[in-house]
Amino acid sequence: MPQNLIHEQPNKPLANYLRAHRRKTGITQRELAQFLGYGTHGGAVSRHERLGAVPSLVVALSYQALYRIPVSEIFVGLTETVEFHIEAQLAEFENYLGEQSAGGSRAALIARKLEWLSERRNGSYN
Repeated sequence: MPQNLIHEQPNKPLANYLRAHRRKTGITQRELAQFLGYGTHGGAVSRHERLGAVPSLVVALSYQALYRIPVSEIFVGLTETVEFHIEAQLAEFENYLGEQSAGGSRAALIARKLEWLSERRNGSYN
């Protein structure tokens, strides 16, 4: 994930709540590192808590399994940042597709993409 997408702002949720969940349990960074397969060195956990490094998908899912809290709730601010970025990218893509002129199978493919974007926006896409 590009670092420039991650900004802490007043009145915004934290990028993640790893430290809060860990402290609530009383588990140390070293103990948590051991659970996650990092040995007894808590440096990786510290970097995740400070968002100096975004954990891999496997480690993020490990946090979810450990705390029994969805990844999107552990990484609330980061999740919102990613969602905002994706929505902006999709809006640009939709504008680009709308400007395209094509015929035949290419036109059908563009139409299908636009249909998917519309269904997604309206919440009817599964």
